[in-house]
Order: sequence, then structure tokens, then C-alpha cells
Amino acid sequence: MRIEDLTTTSGEPPVPIRTYRPDRPVGPALLWMHGGAFAYGSINMPEGDAVCRALAERGITCVSVEYRLVPGKGRFKEQRGATAVRYPLPLDDCANAWSWLRANTERIGVRPDALYVGGASAGSTLAATLALRFVNSPEVPRGVVMAYPSMHADLLPPGPELKYALRGFRRFGVITRRRHVWCSANYVGKRNLHRLTEAFPGGRDLTGFPDTLIVNSERDTLRASGEAFARELEAHQATVHVEFEAGTDHGHLNEPDNPGFARTLDTFADWMLSVRK
Repeated sequence: MRIEDLTTTSGEPPVPIRTYRPDRPVGPALLWMHGGAFAYGSINMPEGDAVCRALAERGITCVSVEYRLVPGKGRFKEQRGATAVRYPLPLDDCANAWSWLRANTERIGVRPDALYVGGASAGSTLAATLALRFVNSPEVPRGVVMAYPSMHADLLPPGPELKYALRGFRRFGVITRRRHVWCSANYVGKRNLHRLTEAFPGGRDLTGFPDTLIVNSERDTLRASGEAFARELEAHQATVHVEFEAGTDHGHLNEPDNPGFARTLDTFADWMLSVRK
């Protein structure tokens, strides 16, 4: 495996990226965005680095994006006002990286007709809105892969099956509606709350959306969002496959020792290799 830290050369500002190239590339490439509520995380976290290493071992070339983060709790004083990063700047960084990938397929040895975007949690939001930005254009991705995605600005109520899965589950770490709504509003900023609709892919016109794979965590309140988004895709005649990883809670791709980590990445790799044929 060859790992290289680079910076995009087109667009402003330049975006740090990290490429993971298999010893024997099979063909597809994935632009990957880590999660972290848009405010935390990096390409060095397991959800960034470990995921891309594991996919490269399965024959998928990965380009991980170090997109700009919005202010998190405790960072408002130094990151507020006109200079603060808010939507759409993180998405613009991902679009910049997507342009770099499309322009460098020969350099990294991948097929230009087998380029995917993907992400986990907030990274899935970025991946899906990036795909929507290029729907019905030559730049649209071949497909989208998402883990425990956050597709809606509000936290959707759980269905009976999810309620049962969450019953008796420890409350620590479970994403509450209050926490989720705060993260969504923080992503766009107080002055930009009217842009929530365009910042999240759920509830929008999904006509022409690429083939999609969604793997939710079983015991995760955001599973309701991933399942609802799958239904929305089906209503717009998009091809979608959705499932949950048994025995996992939100963020299982940030835990390389979790058995669900390997299973989910096997699912991702197998799907990308099959869809491209």
C-alpha cells in the first residue's frame, strides 16, 4: 500500500488530502469524508485513516479529505463572526477534492468511470450533498457509500424495530434530538438557519441520485434518518441498498477492533466492486 499526503492544486483554498493506493489497484476509487458533527475529527482518526487503510487492503483506492471544521463547543470565542467556517465551506472543500480526484485518475491508477464518494455520520452528509451538487452533470459520482448517515437536520423519530433495538441500551453516547439539532444549526450558523434545507440531503428532490449503499448502526438513533433517506431515494426511482450492522452503535467505524468495522468495510468494498461492472 502506498500512502501519500498531498494538497489539491485547483480551487481556493487548497485542501489537504491523503491518498491510499493498493499494491494491486482493482480500479475503483473512493473520495472519503470522516465524521465528527462537522466540528471535530480529522483524516488521522480511525474513521478516516483506519477506514481508508482497510479499504485499500481490499483493492479500493481512497482519497481522504481534511475539510475545514466548523466551531465546536468551547471554540466559539476564537471562531465566531464573519471569519468562522460554516456551510458550505466544508462542502466546498470536498468538491475541490472531488475535482482533484477526477483530474488525477491516471496518476493514481484508477478508472475514471468508477469514482465513488462516501463518508460516515457527518461525512455522509457531505458525501450525499456533494453527489446532489453534481446530479445530472458529467461530474456525478458512480455511487455513494454511507455509514450511519445523518441525512436530515432534525432527528427523526425511531420506528418500532429501532425502538426495540434501543430498549435497555445505555443512554451514554446515544445521540439525542437536542444534541443533533444543535449540531445541525451549528453547521450552518445562527445567521444562516434558512439554509438548513440545502445543507442536508433529506427531504429534497433526489431525481438522478447515484446508486447508493447505506450501512446503519443497529443501536443508533440516526438509523431512522438513514432508513428514511433510503425510502426517499426509492420514491425518486434511485437504486439503493440499506442495512444495519448488527450489535453496533453510532460510530462503529471509529473502532477498528469492533467486529462490525471489518464487516461494514467488506460490504462497502464488495458493493463498489460489483456496481462498477
